[in-house]
Amino acid sequence: MKKFALLVSCSLLGACANFGSQPPVPITSPVVQAFRDICLQTAPSFAEAHRVARQHGITEMTDMGFATIGFNADKSLSIQVKVSHECVVTSEPQQDATLTSQLLTAAAVNAGTTVPRKTPAKMMIAGQPFILMHDRDGGEAFLMLKPE
Repeated sequence: MKKFALLVSCSLLGACANFGSQPPVPITSPVVQAFRDICLQTAPSFAEAHRVARQHGITEMTDMGFATIGFNADKSLSIQVKVSHECVVTSEPQQDATLTSQLLTAAAVNAGTTVPRKTPAKMMIAGQPFILMHDRDGGEAFLMLKPE
């Protein structure tokens, strides 16, 4: 009976450890792949974000003083980067219900942590706190920023 109780306790403990997380999903969206490469992989400083953005076709970049913005040739993909503070990748609306899950999977890989179920999500990346969000209003906006 003690073995059974121990088994049940361990099972419940394991279930609680995964509460609030979801299994990773494949990252198939080009927009999420761009966010992963441009923002997640250059965090926490985002110093290399502009260079990596060029690999995704974002060649028109303008320093706005408060941030640098950039677009690809047909304006279907854009970035906004404020060094050491925020990184945003936007695109036209996508007909993919898994985009938020793909974003969280990509973030979890870079953070080396579990995958939360929804955004906004607070995560530690390279030892620094970030907030990740996915906004679908008028298009797709993937954002990571350091909390004030």
